[in-house]
Amino acid sequence: MNRLFAVVLLTFCWCSAALAQKKPPAQNDRLVLQQILQQTYQPSLVGKQVMGLGSEADIRRAGTIVVIQRPGLYGSILHSEPASSAITGLNAELFRGHEDYVVPVGERYYVTAVAVGSNTVLVGLLSTRSVPTQAGTGRLWTTLSFNFPEEVLATADKEAVFREFDQWFIPESRAVAVAPVALPVAAPAATRAAAPTSLPQPAAAQAANLAPREMTLTPGMSREQLVQLLGAADREITFGQQTWLVYPGIVAALKDGRLEAVGTSGQGSARVNVQSDPSGVEIYLDDQLVGSTPSVILASPGKHTFRLHAQGRADWTRQVNLLPGSDLSLTANLDKN
Repeated sequence: MNRLFAVVLLTFCWCSAALAQKKPPAQNDRLVLQQILQQTYQPSLVGKQVMGLGSEADIRRAGTIVVIQRPGLYGSILHSEPASSAITGLNAELFRGHEDYVVPVGERYYVTAVAVGSNTVLVGLLSTRSVPTQAGTGRLWTTLSFNFPEEVLATADKEAVFREFDQWFIPESRAVAVAPVALPVAAPAATRAAAPTSLPQPAAAQAANLAPREMTLTPGMSREQLVQLLGAADREITFGQQTWLVYPGIVAALKDGRLEAVGTSGQGSARVNVQSDPSGVEIYLDDQLVGSTPSVILASPGKHTFRLHAQGRADWTRQVNLLPGSDLSLTANLDKN
């Protein structure tokens, strides 16, 4: 009997030790994922200053700016009722808020919040510029609620989350500077040819170095069709599934080898790579907020003033004379006040 009791006791102890060594449920990994996303996208601090000065849309500390990559989103000028869309793959459905503004591809937004739930990741966005709408003029509030399988978030599968994010927005430092141009949501493949999007004829002819003729670019076009129509691009940039074909005056954005958006690159513009220590400070071009560091800014040729600003630090200012097509780097060290 004593021997049997000893065997039972040893078995119980072994099972208890084995259970103790098992990894606890992965529910806490959601907090890890949230920290990773917040460190990557560095949400801006938004709201009124001390003593209630300013407005709800004031940028108190600039964080990451992202560039919208797909049509189908909306913006609201009301902070209390942001345009909130549920995102599943490539589909977006507005479920709350106002459709004050149809957000075009290329629109720039500050990230204001990132939160991870049981099966969703919530991203808050605030436009970098004031936009005139029928409801008034102001910065736009947009909220995206990404739907994921629970195991993706429970195991902190950040790569799966990044892939979904990249289909809708990417950090400005990874984006080609393209003026916001809205293309209609892509129609089914059978009807795409019936809904072409026209390009300005002079810019298209110049890009292709051809005699003026009617040119249209249709959402869903392949890269080969674009090159056949416009000729070889001056520059081709690829990041993940995204590709940008850069022509004089035109930037064609492709996803998975298919045309998704068209923008203007600013013929003869100069590129200015702006970096700072610390990073994440506001960049002002001729007193207009254009982004945060690090960023590549496209500016017209001529004399310009760059000013970098961060709370608690002295402003950094440089006057530059940009030549057409030039490529300049500015590195700033902002001293503490």
